[in-house]
Amino acid sequence: MSFRPAHLLRLGVPAALVAGSLIVLTGSSGSAAQPKPYSPPFTAHPSAKAEFEPNAVMVKFKPKATTAARRAAVSKAGGSTEDSVASNVVKVKGELSAPDLLKKMKADPNVELASLNYKRYISAVPNDEYYNTDQKTYLGTARVPQAWDLSKTTGSQIVAVLDTGVDAGHPDLVGHLVTGYNATSPNRGPIDDNGHGTMTLGIIAAAANNGVGVAGVGWNVKAMPVKVLDSNGGGYDVDIAEGIDWAAAHGAKVINMSLGGPGDNPVLHDAVKRAVAKGVTIVVAAGNSGTDELQYPAAYPEVIAVAATNAGGVLTDFSSYGDWVDVAAPGWNILSTGPRDLTPPQYAPYWYCTGTSCSAPIVTGIAALVKNKWPTFTPAQVAQRLEVLARDAGPRGIDPYYGHGIVDAYAALGGRFTSDFPVNPEDGNDQPVRATKVAVPATVSAPISVEGEVDWYQVTSDTDRNLKVSVTGPVFSCGYSVNFGPRITVYNSNLLPVGSAVNSYPSTPTDPATGCPQATTLTASTNVSAAAGTTFIAVRNDNGSRDTRKYTMTVSQEGTGSAPSGTAYPVRDVKPDDLSADAALAATPTVTFARTVVAASINSTTVRLVNGRTGTTVGAAVTFDAASNVATITPTVPLLDNTPYRIVVSGVQGDGGTIAPFTSVFWTVDQVPAAVGSFDAAGAYLTANLAWKVPPTGDLDQVIVRRNPLSKPPTLTTGTLVYAGTGSAVKNTGLAQGVTYTYAAWVKDRGGKVSPMATTQLLGMKTGISATSTLINYGGTITLRGSTLRIDNKAYAGLPTNLYVRPKNSSKFTLLAALKTSSTGAVSFAYKPLVSSVFMMTFPGNADLMGTRTPDITVQVAPTISATMTPTSIKLGNTTAVSGYVAPAHAGQSVYLQQYGNKVWKSIASVKLISSGKYAFGIRPAVRGQIAYRIWFPGDADHAQAFSANKIVTIS
Repeated sequence: MSFRPAHLLRLGVPAALVAGSLIVLTGSSGSAAQPKPYSPPFTAHPSAKAEFEPNAVMVKFKPKATTAARRAAVSKAGGSTEDSVASNVVKVKGELSAPDLLKKMKADPNVELASLNYKRYISAVPNDEYYNTDQKTYLGTARVPQAWDLSKTTGSQIVAVLDTGVDAGHPDLVGHLVTGYNATSPNRGPIDDNGHGTMTLGIIAAAANNGVGVAGVGWNVKAMPVKVLDSNGGGYDVDIAEGIDWAAAHGAKVINMSLGGPGDNPVLHDAVKRAVAKGVTIVVAAGNSGTDELQYPAAYPEVIAVAATNAGGVLTDFSSYGDWVDVAAPGWNILSTGPRDLTPPQYAPYWYCTGTSCSAPIVTGIAALVKNKWPTFTPAQVAQRLEVLARDAGPRGIDPYYGHGIVDAYAALGGRFTSDFPVNPEDGNDQPVRATKVAVPATVSAPISVEGEVDWYQVTSDTDRNLKVSVTGPVFSCGYSVNFGPRITVYNSNLLPVGSAVNSYPSTPTDPATGCPQATTLTASTNVSAAAGTTFIAVRNDNGSRDTRKYTMTVSQEGTGSAPSGTAYPVRDVKPDDLSADAALAATPTVTFARTVVAASINSTTVRLVNGRTGTTVGAAVTFDAASNVATITPTVPLLDNTPYRIVVSGVQGDGGTIAPFTSVFWTVDQVPAAVGSFDAAGAYLTANLAWKVPPTGDLDQVIVRRNPLSKPPTLTTGTLVYAGTGSAVKNTGLAQGVTYTYAAWVKDRGGKVSPMATTQLLGMKTGISATSTLINYGGTITLRGSTLRIDNKAYAGLPTNLYVRPKNSSKFTLLAALKTSSTGAVSFAYKPLVSSVFMMTFPGNADLMGTRTPDITVQVAPTISATMTPTSIKLGNTTAVSGYVAPAHAGQSVYLQQYGNKVWKSIASVKLISSGKYAFGIRPAVRGQIAYRIWFPGDADHAQAFSANKIVTIS
């Protein structure tokens, strides 16, 4: 299908994306003066401090608690509730502070769960007018247009959007909404008085291909608006939990929650688990704190937590990060629907949305498409498909920034994968042992070019002195999706902290027109007391993202020094280098600790090697050399090529207690794959059964099998394609008899490298069958002869040849005899058929030879008919008789008396056979002379026709 890039949708361009074309937004009059999409004011990063309702808590009572006991519990705590105590979740208010009220409720034996009523906020950070139009469209980044070629509907999978409500009359949403709910004011509908809910819902469900507005990711969606947030974009967990329960109870199969905040709430978590247990997939925005502060409900393991990238697939500076992030999706300048009554009159009701609030609905729409294609998928299976088939981005493998990678809609729906997003190369100063040496005074410029990267610098002092370390980033502007927030940590020679500084977000005045902080540069600066010897400086981007623009670090001898603060750095060196590529498959990773550690605490649990793509621990032996302070990880299984691995240190004990956790990532060299092992084919009739062993390959794309007739192997571009996939066997049907087939197999990796060819061959065979007679009398014997030969007439002794038979009136063959070929390839078998029969022979094939089957041959069996005439001479007017038996007996069937005259036989009478097969005819000839008679059995499904011997009577 045709597709116009969505990056044309920017502030100042009066256009909107719909499937198939670029459509000019129009007002109701269709005037040539077109309104622009609306860009809401900028919203700063939310505070990382948890907020909760001051005099209220959330309570879930035990299922067996009676109504009276529940009411007594509320009263005993000095509280009251407006909710039914029979509800899943009850909000209890009181005069006490929320923490004190929580203690009282938790102490009651009838309470199962209780929590502070945390406040959550919308996760969008609406952008300003500075949008980088040179980047790819965000829909293309997630490969949504390709996915639409596979599916254009979410079918009956209702998608619930828990947010600020919806503008139900928006022309791009009409016809795509089902009945919703307002948890904040149950007597009112889910009316959007903020705008955020209409934006997030439109990203999922805006009508596609309708000639106006924007196209929702789900193309054709049934969306359920559930209002859980107020006009300011905030809401309490009690309403969110109620909204989850309501949506799950009213048919939602996928839930989007573009909201969150710090503070773990077990009651909210319980509502999430209840919905997931009902088969509901829940997608949640990771948050916009730009830190690794845990955000809820995104951090709950049952949900899919979504980080935000720009349209180029680069993590934004506002996106929260941590090991709880599952996938990433574009969340920068996403155009969607906006409430008409909240849109300024000079704008069209389409708003630009930036934030993880906008990336989560993209994943939600894809999840609904997946759920529709595989309706029996559990939430875990939906999540697994999105995660495993995501495109890797940032540090290779699962990482805290992109999770499993950027979601790939096309691959998730069964399409072919595409290349991963590139990662910038390491810069060589990833650990203290490789720190870049600088002399004071110093000025150094460098970028943080990989997410989570740390740049290390080393200063040597002859004597104790005070140093001032400053790092200034490039221009920080909310018009950029990625910015640098300088963080400095200074360590002594033992890597103990002596000073630190951070400046993560501008405090400059905001532009009143956009609500965006004025463009500025951020500087972090610290004064430290540097002892004689080595001082280490670590520079990071505080928000975890990468910024290829350079920062500037200056080091000068000045200042008053400072008191040490911060966390000691745990290691001095790690091998292979952090973020390094092309590690050898025989690598034995090592960790050199910065200070003395307790040798007994070094083991395969505290020092591990993990497959970065799957998260599984790699089998390895861990040893420790106390003299060098080095732990060595020796894998007990081969490392895979082109595979990310993560070194994980956690729980190691030092002199002062547990040292700080540490991780480092490297990935192995991308080698040409090895050939398939044990490639073999077993022949059958018109079929070949092929099997092979897939070699250990870190980035397997597919095994390719092709065939050629005769003896010349095919190439990757010739012959007939038999198989392309990741399996280890295939049944190749539809082959011809009497043909030799040569098969070839290759392993192809995701980088396009192809293994050496493996081949196998099946030789063509031919068989024949004959019978000593094709018509015999009942009780007679035939000899069936056959041969099984190679197509060049070579014979094999001992080949199994199966002789099959079926009655002529049946279609089912049964095995008559299992024979073995002689040295000449021949077989024979004597047989006495009781009915007319069809015979054929087969050779089933073996590891080298194709199977065969002969044509059918038919042997007719005729009954025997005895006939006795007495007397054989009579006078004219007298009577003679012909009688006898038909064998086998055909009781109830007719036989006919035939008389010969005028050179033809003519039936003159008939009788039915009795159970013994006996018949009898009386004859009174009308003329003198000699007359010939015979008995005729006309044949049936089992037997051929038969005649008795001729009988002659003389009439005088």
